[in-house]
Amino acid sequence: MTAQFLQNELTNLVQEAKRKNSDLRHATEKSLQELKSIAHVPDIEAELSNRPSFLSPFLIACGTRNAKFSTIGVVCLQRLIISRALAKSRLREVLEAFREASTLGVEIQLKILQVLPPLLQNYPDELQGALLAEALLICAVLQVSKMGVVNNTAAATLSQIVISIFDKVVTEDKLVAEDEKATQISVIGEAPSDSGNVPVRPAALDAYRVFHDLCLLTEGHRPVFLRFNSLPQPFGLEIIESVLTNHPDIFLSHPEQAHILRKRVAPLVIRSLSERLNFPTTVRITRVLYILLRRHLSILSSECEVLLSLLMHMLEPDASQPWKRALCMEVFRGICAEPALIRKIFSQYDAKEGGKPIVKELMGTMTRLAHEKPSVIGLGTQSSAPVGQQQAKDASSEQAALEAGGVAGIIGGAVGLGDVTITGLSSQWSMVRVPCIDQLDKSEPPAIPESYIYYLTLTCINNFSEGLARFILPLTTNESSKRRQMPLSMSVNRVGSDVESVASSSGRPVTPDGITPSPAKQSAKRRTTRQPRVPVNPLSLESHPAYDEIVIASAIITACWPAILAACSTFLYATLDNNLYHELVRSFQKFTQVAGVLRLPTPRDAFLTTLGKAAVPSNVLSANISTPMAPSSSAADSLFSNAKVLLGVDGTASGSERVGASSNDYHSTAPSLNSRNLLCLRALLNLGIALGPTLETSWTIVLETLQQADYVLFASSRRSGRQLSLSGSAVRTEATKSGESNNLMSNIGSELAAVEAASAKMFESTREFPDDAFVSMLSALCQLDIEGEKTNSRVSIDKPRSSLSLPSSSPNRRMASISSLSIASQIIGDNAFTLAKMGELSQINITRLVGPNPDSSGWNLLVNHLVCVSRSREMGNSIRFKAAEVLNDIVVVAAKSITSETTENVGEVQRRILAALKEGVEYGNQSGTVDSATKSTELEIHRAGLEALNAILEHAGQSLIAGWEIVFDIITSVFDSSMIWRRDSATPSIRELAVETVAKSGKSLRLIKSSFGSLELICSDFLASLPTSCILVLIGALFAFCSQNDDLNISLTTITFFWNVSDFLQSRGEEASEGDKLTAKADNEKDLLDIVERTDVNSHSALWMLLLLRLTGVSTDCRAEVRNGSIQTLFRIFDTYGHQLGPQGWSSCLNIVVFKMMDINPATESDIGLDRTNWDETIKLILGGIGTLYSNYFEVFIQQPNFSNTWSVFICYLRSLLTRQSFGVSTTVFHVLSRVLARVGHPDNLAPESREEVWMLWSNQGVKLVEGIPNSGNGIQETLEAYTHAYKALYQLLEPTLTADIIQKTLKILSDCILYPDSPPYFQDVDMVTPLQASILEVIKLIRTDIPGVPSLILKCLSDFGTVAFSKSRVAMSGKRTKVPTCIAMSIQSIGYLETIAVNSIEDPEIYMTSALATALEALEIPISLKYDFAPANIPKTKLPNLWIHPTRSALVIMKQTLPAMDKLDIPDDIRRQIWKAIVKVVESVLRADSNEDVNEKTLRRDESLDIDSFRELRELIIPSLGQMVVPDETILHYVEAVFWSSMLYPVPGMLAETEEWLTARKQGSTSELTIERRNRMVYVCIDELFSLTAVREADSPELKRLAEMATPWLIRRVGLVLGRYVSDQPLRGRMPQPASQRKEMLYILDQVVRLDSTLETVHIDSPLVPPSSKRHLFRLFPLFTQCVAVAQGDKELLGLLSRALGEVGNSLKLNNVL
Repeated sequence: MTAQFLQNELTNLVQEAKRKNSDLRHATEKSLQELKSIAHVPDIEAELSNRPSFLSPFLIACGTRNAKFSTIGVVCLQRLIISRALAKSRLREVLEAFREASTLGVEIQLKILQVLPPLLQNYPDELQGALLAEALLICAVLQVSKMGVVNNTAAATLSQIVISIFDKVVTEDKLVAEDEKATQISVIGEAPSDSGNVPVRPAALDAYRVFHDLCLLTEGHRPVFLRFNSLPQPFGLEIIESVLTNHPDIFLSHPEQAHILRKRVAPLVIRSLSERLNFPTTVRITRVLYILLRRHLSILSSECEVLLSLLMHMLEPDASQPWKRALCMEVFRGICAEPALIRKIFSQYDAKEGGKPIVKELMGTMTRLAHEKPSVIGLGTQSSAPVGQQQAKDASSEQAALEAGGVAGIIGGAVGLGDVTITGLSSQWSMVRVPCIDQLDKSEPPAIPESYIYYLTLTCINNFSEGLARFILPLTTNESSKRRQMPLSMSVNRVGSDVESVASSSGRPVTPDGITPSPAKQSAKRRTTRQPRVPVNPLSLESHPAYDEIVIASAIITACWPAILAACSTFLYATLDNNLYHELVRSFQKFTQVAGVLRLPTPRDAFLTTLGKAAVPSNVLSANISTPMAPSSSAADSLFSNAKVLLGVDGTASGSERVGASSNDYHSTAPSLNSRNLLCLRALLNLGIALGPTLETSWTIVLETLQQADYVLFASSRRSGRQLSLSGSAVRTEATKSGESNNLMSNIGSELAAVEAASAKMFESTREFPDDAFVSMLSALCQLDIEGEKTNSRVSIDKPRSSLSLPSSSPNRRMASISSLSIASQIIGDNAFTLAKMGELSQINITRLVGPNPDSSGWNLLVNHLVCVSRSREMGNSIRFKAAEVLNDIVVVAAKSITSETTENVGEVQRRILAALKEGVEYGNQSGTVDSATKSTELEIHRAGLEALNAILEHAGQSLIAGWEIVFDIITSVFDSSMIWRRDSATPSIRELAVETVAKSGKSLRLIKSSFGSLELICSDFLASLPTSCILVLIGALFAFCSQNDDLNISLTTITFFWNVSDFLQSRGEEASEGDKLTAKADNEKDLLDIVERTDVNSHSALWMLLLLRLTGVSTDCRAEVRNGSIQTLFRIFDTYGHQLGPQGWSSCLNIVVFKMMDINPATESDIGLDRTNWDETIKLILGGIGTLYSNYFEVFIQQPNFSNTWSVFICYLRSLLTRQSFGVSTTVFHVLSRVLARVGHPDNLAPESREEVWMLWSNQGVKLVEGIPNSGNGIQETLEAYTHAYKALYQLLEPTLTADIIQKTLKILSDCILYPDSPPYFQDVDMVTPLQASILEVIKLIRTDIPGVPSLILKCLSDFGTVAFSKSRVAMSGKRTKVPTCIAMSIQSIGYLETIAVNSIEDPEIYMTSALATALEALEIPISLKYDFAPANIPKTKLPNLWIHPTRSALVIMKQTLPAMDKLDIPDDIRRQIWKAIVKVVESVLRADSNEDVNEKTLRRDESLDIDSFRELRELIIPSLGQMVVPDETILHYVEAVFWSSMLYPVPGMLAETEEWLTARKQGSTSELTIERRNRMVYVCIDELFSLTAVREADSPELKRLAEMATPWLIRRVGLVLGRYVSDQPLRGRMPQPASQRKEMLYILDQVVRLDSTLETVHIDSPLVPPSSKRHLFRLFPLFTQCVAVAQGDKELLGLLSRALGEVGNSLKLNNVL
């Protein structure tokens, strides 16, 4: 790219120079040819650098003074210089060409200036001496240009070249430092120094010449080396500053340069400061001075001393202009910001013997400045915010902004102000936007606020303190603690170096993630291992590399602390904005911390005292002490919450809100602490954190200040009577007057939260204190508490504070020094504060307190003090309770902290802790008066102790290895001795219990509840930790808690603990141990207690039995819930562990425990005055449990030698319960009996006598169980059901010896039960049977039928059951809205089982002989015959099932089996006739279906089909057997008549049975349509049956002939009815057609009658003219046939049938043959 560029430029130059300059053209062409000749060379730049002639055209072009030519020349030379393609031999010519072209246009001048720095950079070795001066000359020439851009560019280029010259010196020095290259650079000259001429190398010589000449030019002298004679002084000073700033080390390592500083620069600065120079020059002089002080103090010692003294002199009020004083202060601000420089100045002057105390004088000067104009800084009795400052929108920064009315001043002026003057210091108007020392572009001094000097003074003090802290504090923490955590003593960014170390900028404590933690949570955290933390004294680090610096820092503090303290004290009471006040307090804190870690007690205590006074100003404290407070609703509430919430470990924002309320009435009430007071307090607390291990007796300062602050805040809160919101939105009234106070109070909530966090952290830091340091702090707290007790006694809380006698004092007079106990503290005397802090301190250091030595750890000191306060009745009740509360908290935390890994002698420590707790709850032997308030307080103290015990057990009960006896002493302290179960006491009777339980109450319900919590924990979690000796005590305690009447829930819950203890005892027992054997032989409670007292046997089984006995005692409690719960628990225990008892063990258990339970049976309610219903429930529970025992462990019981007695006791117990006349009890009795009998198994397992006892128990009851009981109706069904169900289990025992008599009695009892007029509520036994009915039917099904006489009994019983629903009396009763059951479903189910019994016993002649079978058939006929006529009044017909269907099918099944069986068996005729009669009734009932008008068509058709099918099946069964001779004629006739009447298609009223009447036409006909029978299909079936019965032949059996003989007359009647009606009605119709139904009937019957063939005997005709024929019936109907023909009138179909009938008659008469 370079070759192409040059080629193009050369081509352009040739074109431009063709006519104007031939020499330039020839040179250009030549260079162009050279360039083309080397175009193929890879490194063309190197090739060009070896061709000097190539530059000729460019040099000629620059010398032509032609703008075009010069521009091309300069540009090409610039490209060659940058590419290092310039021939070094022609550098001088190049510089001359540049100088000649520098007179041309601005563009050329700028390009020349651009090329000079690269030229010096790329050819550093060549540009030396004269060439360097030439380059600088070009810059100087161009600098005088009137064009601003050229002037400035030339100045910048000149400065850059000068810096480059010194850069070459640095490079040269590095090369010289390397031995192998040292020979390459030779010394070329000498330069003067303070010790004579010194040899210098080329770069150093150039630097010396240039810098020396620049100094000369700046002073206005002629240069020696440089070729220009003038340089603007400001510019010269800027170059000097630039050199000093960029290369300060050169002046330290090169004596010739140091010589220049000493001979030229320093005198220039001193002289200039003494003169009245203009602002630009003075600023630059000041900047040079500042650099000399910072960088070259070591080589300009005397000069710097003069300069510093001169600066301090210039700060005198009238010594110089304000802007020059500001410049001086800005220099001092920079000096104070560099701690190393301060130490260097101090060591250079102050530390030397006889030296001038520069640093001390400087601090003195600062102090004088602080006091110079009190009105400007707004000095007053208390710090305040400037008037007019408004709260910033960003509340988290707590900064303030001025409500200014004008536009901000010009740049350099005060921020945000014009000429407005406001009292006080603020970053808004007390500083300038750009410091004066940095305003290099200003020709006139800026407008400086009057307070700017004092703002800088404050900044200097802050920087001074910050510098000391940055150096000293990191040395106080060893590396191990750094790795463990950030040190509490802090380095730069933590506690001690910043008041916001434990708070964010808004005053809230923050965590690394920015979340505000709870102080309570912070204080709750503690390390498992305590390592003492004592800040390292840096003065002890003698081997440290910076030890001398440390000593100097210590000397600085010793020398300067009075001045610093005075200045800071002034500013602490000045008017500052929030930021400045924060910075002041932060620096004050850091200075104090530095003094503390250096073990300088005098300055440390002085600063602590001052900070304490700033935190709680004496006027504020005095005003609050002398101003009465508004009474609080609860004194204890207010003060204790104040002590704990405002500045305690549990402080939160809510607590903060409460205390600042006085800000609303600040202008009219006593002042409170504002946010600045709290900021100082926070700083003091941070110092306590950092210096705590070293404070010793100085802890009094910190703690007393904290106490005073707490009191003031509390007093303000009580006076205001309302709370302050976190937003600080107090109502502002008279804003112009109270704006300052409102400003300071607006952020008190957030600041108070930060103070709370700092307080918590301070106490938290004591965890790492050595023991002696901790005891010192604890002693200080106790001392404060003792002093408070001496002055406050009972009036501290219980009486208003205004009643205290106060010393007269002026509100403006400061209180005594708080380095010792002040009068104010004695007046305050708030034990609440000290007690709260004792608790906080103790909980934090709990690991220390539970150490092996209670004296050295402070345990004894602490506990004795708290116990003394809590037990003293001379103290206020609230104070006593607070002391007890603190003691309890300490004890709980101590118990939680104990671990076997970290604590020695764990058992001893645990006893010590529990003993302390026990002392806290024992208050019965104190002296002093006891009023109601005192008694209430002592109860509360007792309750708190119990709660503490509960907390201990909850968190540390598992690890408790000693002191359990103390635990139970505390737990049972809530009861009198009479509440504990006594030895040899018997289970009280019901009457005794009702009397005794009235007095069974503890000392207080609240105490019982609190104590119960501990007992609950023990029984739930810590039974395994209890020694055996305590188990019996525990059982007694459980009985006491169950028996108390104060809290039902506690009694019920305690019952469950019996289960826990039982489980524990069983798990600890040993199988087949000696203790178990002894327990199994025990007969009473005394024997069990004797076993427990023995130490040579395992007594867990005896304890278990005693536990059950105590639980049995609870089961007699007057409260139903308690006794029921105890009973349930007792039997649950038996269910779980009863299998572990052997026969002998159960015998003992039954005698001692179970049989006692059987005695619980109160006779009547009036005897004991208890609720009978509840007692019934209790007895049911007992009964159920005992039944479970007898059923579950029956196999074990029968192994007992006296089992018969055990069984008899049980049966007698059941019998006695039946006398209670309680449905529930009776029901349970038989349920239990069923369950127990079911477990008996084989009947032989019970002796015959025992079985007889059970049978007698059951058989003597029956409906007597439910008769005559009041409130009858509820429970009858359940009782009878349980009673009948019990027979199932009883039957298994009676089955081997079962007889018909037993069955008969059983069935009688069951029948009485099932027919008892009672039904379950809301139950209709239509579709399903009642449970009682179901149970009875199941019992009947269970009975054996192989016993003679039993099937007949069952059939008759079931026949009764099957018909009971259809009896008129039952239907009548069920319709009267009574509870009488309908028995419909039962009847249906009974019929089903009846069918089964009948079929199974069909070959048993007894069922025939006893008429049982006939009875069964008769029973089946009843529902069949009723069909649609059965309609109970309370049941709609639509909801009734088809009750006749199932009986019909059952009848068919039974008849199918019965008829063959009767033929097979030798059944007497009378029995057979009885059965046939029943069969015919069934057939008749099947054919009939009366009252079917309301039945829907679909149902009717379905039922009709069923009946048709049933009839056909019946006919197949009974025909022709029905014609047997054994069957009476009336039975057969009954059958035929039934078929006849069922064949009627429409009603036939008034018709008699005589034949002739049926065979004649009616006298009066009718044309009205007849009502047709709905079951018309059944009609035709019956018609067919009539024809079927008649159609017999000679070969048929006699039975059929007998049937035909009896049926033929009824058939003739049926046909005659149809023909006679036609003959009567048809003439009346005329031409009207015959009704379809009648026509169909007539045609069908005529067809059948024509087709009918029958034997001669079937129809009897008296006329001898009728020959024998199978059509003899037609002769009987012949008159009607002829009449029908007469009225047929052309009905061809009818006439055809009649013709056929007449033809058959003719055939029979053989008329055809005659014709």
